[in-house]
Order: sequence, then C-alpha cells, then structure tokens
Amino acid sequence: MSKKTASERTLILCVDRDDDIGVKAGVKTPILGREENIDAAVSLALRDPEEPDANAIFEAVRIYDHLRESAEKEREECQIATIAGSELGGIEADKELVSELTEVLKEFSAKDVILVTDGFADETVLPLI
Repeated sequence: MSKKTASERTLILCVDRDDDIGVKAGVKTPILGREENIDAAVSLALRDPEEPDANAIFEAVRIYDHLRESAEKEREECQIATIAGSELGGIEADKELVSELTEVLKEFSAKDVILVTDGFADETVLPLI
C-alpha cells in the first residue's frame, strides 16, 4: 500500500436525499465540519429518535474521527459534510444534492469521497456523486 501525499483529500459525505434534517429539525444544509454535523444529528435525533438519517450522520462522524487519526500519520486531509435533497424526491432531490455537493467541493476540494447514507436510496444517490 502506497503512502498518501499531503495533497490527497478525502470527503466523508453523508447524504439525506429526502431532507429529513431540514424538514424535521429545521437544519439548513450543506453542513460542513465535525461539530456542526454532531449538532445537526443531535437536533434531528431529539426531534425523531428513530430517524435513520441521524444515525447516518453519527456514523459519518465516527468514520471521520477514525480517518483523522490515521490521516495524521499519512498526511492526508479529510473533511465531513452532510448534504440534503428534497422531501419531494425525484429530480428535485437530485438537483438539490448536486447543487449542495458542488457548494461543499468549492469549500473542500476532495480527491476521494466516502459516502454514508441511511441506506434508503443508495442506488439513486451513487450515480450523482
């Protein structure tokens, strides 16, 4: 396995295609940064403790923390972000996801992406990323 260079950047991307985070918790996306994502997940979990998207965000944070630990040794940069689509679904959700991903990539230009979702619409989200 080759060592990563300092220029390699990985984005841990959590995707909420139906915008439960916005609809249920009133949180505006995209959400960039570890603390911001934790705050958003807590807010969503407090409003709906059974919401899978809250767990997906927490999982993204767990992956981010693990990657940060190893990244320090390998000189790799990483960032965490959550993006959301639309409660309307379909093309509206897809357009919003692409728009928010573009916004995130302007802030943190990534070479690699680790995708985290609630599993509900993985096959729909993957081609967009």
